[in-house]
Amino acid sequence: MKKLCLSIAVLVFVVSNATAQTKNPVYEEYISKYSKAAQEQQTKYGIPASITLAQGLLESAAGKSELTQKSNNHFGIKCTSDWQGATTSHDDDKTGECFRVYKKAEQSFEDHSLFLKRPRYQKLFTLPSTDYKGWAHGLKQCGYATDPQYANKLIKLIEDYELHRFDVADVSVEEEEKIEKQEALKNDEIGKSEEPKAKSKKAKMKPIDLYQEHKLYRHNGRKYIIANAGETFAGLAYEYNISERRLRRFNDADDRRELRAGDRVYLYRKRARAMQHEAYYRVKRGDTAWSIAQNKGIRLKTIYKLNGIEEGQEVTINQQLKLR
Repeated sequence: MKKLCLSIAVLVFVVSNATAQTKNPVYEEYISKYSKAAQEQQTKYGIPASITLAQGLLESAAGKSELTQKSNNHFGIKCTSDWQGATTSHDDDKTGECFRVYKKAEQSFEDHSLFLKRPRYQKLFTLPSTDYKGWAHGLKQCGYATDPQYANKLIKLIEDYELHRFDVADVSVEEEEKIEKQEALKNDEIGKSEEPKAKSKKAKMKPIDLYQEHKLYRHNGRKYIIANAGETFAGLAYEYNISERRLRRFNDADDRRELRAGDRVYLYRKRARAMQHEAYYRVKRGDTAWSIAQNKGIRLKTIYKLNGIEEGQEVTINQQLKLR
C-alpha cells in the first residue's frame, strides 16, 4: 500500500497555465463515484470520509492502477495471516507480494475501515472527524505507508479537491456505543477483543496493557513482543508511545531492516551480555547474528566484540559463539 501509485502521483495536479490549476477529471470522477461509500464508512466506523477518499485516490491512482483494476483493491491492503479471502500477486516494495482481492469496490472500502479498526490505529479514533490533518499524520506514524511524504500527499489531495466537504458529523455517542458492542461481541466469538481497556482504569494499568494484540514476554530481564505479519517499527513505535528511532536502536535495526512475522521486538534496550546458562551458542541453519542477538536478548555488538567478528559480517553454521 506504499508505492503502488508513486509513479503516477503526478496525475493529481494538472496545471493549465501559470496562474490557475485545473482539477483532474479522472480524480473528480472517482470522487463523485465513491464519495457516498466513504461517507457511509464514516457513519459506520468514524473514519473521516475525506481521509478514505484521499487514500483511495492515492493508493488506486483514482481507480486506474493495475492492482485496483484486477482486484478491486482500492487501498493497497496486503494479505495478513488472518485474511481468508482471495489473493493476487503484485510487485510493490518487493517482487510478487500478496494483496487482497475483492469482488467489488464496496467490499474494499469496508475492509479498509475494518483494517483501520485494528489496535495499531486505535489512537486515531480519539481525533475529531474534521481533523483530517491529524488523521493523515497519524496514519503515517502508525506505519500505514513508508513514503515520508504520505501525510502531506493526503492533505494536499483533500485540500485541492475539497474532500473535507464530504466529512459528516461525528458519530453520536449512542451509535458509537452500539458499534463498539457489536464489535466486542464479534471479537468475543473468536476469543480476541481488540478494544482498548477503559480509560478509567488507566492509572491501574501499565501502558502496554492498553493493547491486546500483543502478548508481553520477557527474556534476559528485558520485555519484548512478537511481531505480527505486516507490522512495522513505525507502527509499533506509535502503538507503544516511543520514537521509531529508539525502538530501532533497542533492536539493533537500521532503517533498511523490516519486521517479519515472529520477530522479537524489545521495548527496552537489550543487555550487554547473555544469561549465565546461555553463555555459549552453536549457530544453526537459518541463524543470523541479528536473529541470535534478538533471541538471546543481547546487543548485536556483543556478538561481534566477544567473537572477534567484524561489524556486518555474518556467522556460519556450527560456529561456536561466546555470548557473555
